[in-house]
Amino acid sequence: MENNRFSKSFLVGPVLFVLCIAALLVTWCVMEPVALRNAFDRGGYSPFELATLPFFAAIIPLVWWKCPFTGSARRRAILCTAVSIVAFMALVKELDLHLMLMHRLFPEVVKPNGMVYGLVKPNGSALTGTPFKMRFLTNGGAPIAAKALVLVYFGSFFGLFAALLAYFAIPLFKGFFSLHPVAWTMCCFGSSGVMVQIMDRLPAWYRHAKGLPKEKVIDSCSALCTCLEEGGEMMIAIFALIAIVQAHRYYNASRAQM
Repeated sequence: MENNRFSKSFLVGPVLFVLCIAALLVTWCVMEPVALRNAFDRGGYSPFELATLPFFAAIIPLVWWKCPFTGSARRRAILCTAVSIVAFMALVKELDLHLMLMHRLFPEVVKPNGMVYGLVKPNGSALTGTPFKMRFLTNGGAPIAAKALVLVYFGSFFGLFAALLAYFAIPLFKGFFSLHPVAWTMCCFGSSGVMVQIMDRLPAWYRHAKGLPKEKVIDSCSALCTCLEEGGEMMIAIFALIAIVQAHRYYNASRAQM
């Protein structure tokens, strides 16, 4: 009975994934590159970036209201807390609040735009980029307190997310082959995350391969990367919300049958 009830619902995630990609590609085709960049990426405050924030914010109340986990009350509370922290850190990242905080606390090494300055690499060249890089953590001139804050950020966001992924790795793996709707939705969640990372790095990889200057050139290809990167971030939040609702309905149905 369980397999019959959910035999088709595993398609919700994949179908929505295809529709989202199609919508993003159509948007890229009909918009000029500069207009698309302004609509999708403006330092965290473009219309599309701002529209993404409510989806990440909604994860926090939803995971408590429609708890997707089973087991004891303590286990459910711990897992819901972990998901809430990851969602909150995603909001922090979307708004660049971590960069603002680093500048406020350590203005001697972090500019208002979040970029590192005044530090050098072992070879004598200037240290560039944001402080949330491994080269900042290994730089002897960076303040110890700043390094500690970077580690807290990584642990609260990526570390906690990795721990959750490892904890549910086996059920998700088995669920994928048994056509479990939550597992398939989470696969679409992960695919969206991979797409975001690739689209984020692809312009830099291309520049390095061609020996081009670091300045960003807004052309059709870079606009496509921006569209898929920012669109993928919204997709991550949407699939997380869907997975929470699916898991809640699935386990409630299972308990009702018992």
